[in-house]
Amino acid sequence: MALAPLLRTFKFSSRSIYCCLVGCLFGTATTAEQAAVYSRLQGVTATATKGNRDPFTVAESVSVVGREEVERRQAVLLSDLLKDLPNVDIGGGPRGIAQEIVIRGVSDERILFLLDGARQNFTRAHNGRVFVDPELLKQVEVLRGPASALWGSGAIGGVVALTTVDAADLLSPGDTFGARFKLGYQDVNNLWRSSASAYGLIGDSVDLLADVSYRDANDTDLGDGTTLERSAFDALSGLFKFTWSPTSEHNVAATAQMFDEDGAVPSNPQIASTPDDLVDRETEQRNLSLRYTFEPADSPLLRPSVVLYRNETDISERRLVDGRQDDTEVTTWGVDLRNRFAWGSDAIGHVLTAGVDYFEDEAEASRDGMPRPSFPSAKQSVLGAYLHDEIRLMRRLTLVPGLRWDSYESESEGDSAADQDESEWSAKLAASFALTDWLTLHAAYNEAFRAPNVNELFVSGTHFTCGPGCANLFVPNPALKPEKARNLEFALGARKSGLFQAGDQGRARFAVFRNDIDDFIDQVVNFSFAPVPGNPGPGGVSTFENVANARLEGFEIELAYDAPTWFAKAGYGRTRGEDRDTGEHLARIPADALTLGVGVKLEPVTLGWRARFVDEQDRVPDDVAPTGSYDLHDIYLTWKPQRFGKDKLRIDLGVDNLFDEDYRPHLSLLNGPGRNVKATVAVAF
Repeated sequence: MALAPLLRTFKFSSRSIYCCLVGCLFGTATTAEQAAVYSRLQGVTATATKGNRDPFTVAESVSVVGREEVERRQAVLLSDLLKDLPNVDIGGGPRGIAQEIVIRGVSDERILFLLDGARQNFTRAHNGRVFVDPELLKQVEVLRGPASALWGSGAIGGVVALTTVDAADLLSPGDTFGARFKLGYQDVNNLWRSSASAYGLIGDSVDLLADVSYRDANDTDLGDGTTLERSAFDALSGLFKFTWSPTSEHNVAATAQMFDEDGAVPSNPQIASTPDDLVDRETEQRNLSLRYTFEPADSPLLRPSVVLYRNETDISERRLVDGRQDDTEVTTWGVDLRNRFAWGSDAIGHVLTAGVDYFEDEAEASRDGMPRPSFPSAKQSVLGAYLHDEIRLMRRLTLVPGLRWDSYESESEGDSAADQDESEWSAKLAASFALTDWLTLHAAYNEAFRAPNVNELFVSGTHFTCGPGCANLFVPNPALKPEKARNLEFALGARKSGLFQAGDQGRARFAVFRNDIDDFIDQVVNFSFAPVPGNPGPGGVSTFENVANARLEGFEIELAYDAPTWFAKAGYGRTRGEDRDTGEHLARIPADALTLGVGVKLEPVTLGWRARFVDEQDRVPDDVAPTGSYDLHDIYLTWKPQRFGKDKLRIDLGVDNLFDEDYRPHLSLLNGPGRNVKATVAVAF
């Protein structure tokens, strides 16, 4: 039975609960070593500052998922790592290729994804954006809220930054070479997963890693006892990394990552199987990046870095009913050049980041070898320049102004008269004030924009058919304006070590936000049996238009405690969304959700439980179906026997959706997976 009353109670008392916890838990102990121990609890972030920082010290709301959590969850999909973060939700249904990330009610195409610092710009209706095996990830950072002042177009909802593992992350202390083999299984879709890694150091300057993994899954069992047909897949992933540090000041890193997945799915993988529209889909993604950094010990004014990258995503679809062949290819290449200047003292000083970046997206598509107007061949390029300054004043006060200028061009192969050439400014102003050594008040104003993509600008051709001689046609709209967001946020953060015993540590953060998005781009379908402009026959037209001015507001709470023998965490997210012009609810706003987790460390065993309590969502427009409340419970066990050597053997066991709950997330048209028993064994040499 869902705990909706618990959620409602928590909503009304969240402020008092937070203040009580902060006051009682964080109000007594000293914090001499808290900066050092805190990194074990939360990690570091680069998304908010383009430089490694403790998340507690930045004004933006950032969550970090580390390597231990990746392995403990036995993650198969990226969503497995993000679903318990407050105000981060998963849409699109159980099929991994269809899943979308939603941050504070802002949908997937308005979120910037980074893989080892390289933009991932692939976007296509009803499809996921990033294809990566979580097994390859060292860390996932999620920045909630607009972030264009640093990152440019696309970061209206936030940033999801993925960092892959290095050899140093896998080597045992004292080793210079190693290998690791993993085998895993989960029964909700009879998925087998296997991986092999080899890694090592050559001398004192070269770091090498190679990893390959394979997954093979059948159709997924749902919580209602049925099976989601056409959800089976097999996937092959690979990663190669080379790092060279000829001196302590220079570092060169090259990364090659690949992903291949095959499966027979509906043309729209977010819906149930439809026999007339099944396709045999092959997805291939290739990512290449090269990074250079120079950090001289005697020159704080010269800390340059440059990232070069190229990403290519190919999707091939053969419709089973008639053999129709669709091919889609999106290629992105770019460069990010920046330098960090630092001067002053601990009391008064600056850390100024100045940068220039450029990227270019090129899309090509065909149907049976001919141009496909519904996914037009086009190109978009964006050039940006930015300044981001961290100003320390009076030891306790930090001001962070930022300003960025972007110029973007969009070109269509079919109609040069429809090309766009525009520019945008994005600003940021944040402040952090340390009320005490353990309690900090944050305030931030951030702007963001998203340039309309080439598909929204130039799409044409048939959207759908409605009978003999009846078709709804796409009409291009090159006059689309960019979406613009303005976010105001206030937060209170606390962290402390030595709360109840030596070696423990805790953190808490409470944030409230309001994000106003103007010129929201949406697909508008006008169906008519009579001729209309753009379609001389029956069926009407579809186009992309700037249709709404949206307001998204809410709050989130994160609490975590880690002691030598046990740990606990809690999170709560609430978002409300409305059309500012009509006052109506927005359709794709997630339900309120409370997450809890607790675990014990009985070396060499760790046991844990986590739960997600999701409220009903009935704040929807009249034409959108509400969803009910539900509870999900997971249990897990990690065993690291030391008789074979430190970290040489690891066994992970877990059960997701322990009580086989039947539920449908509000952002999905399909029910969620049922009970999932899973196990993984990893052996290192």
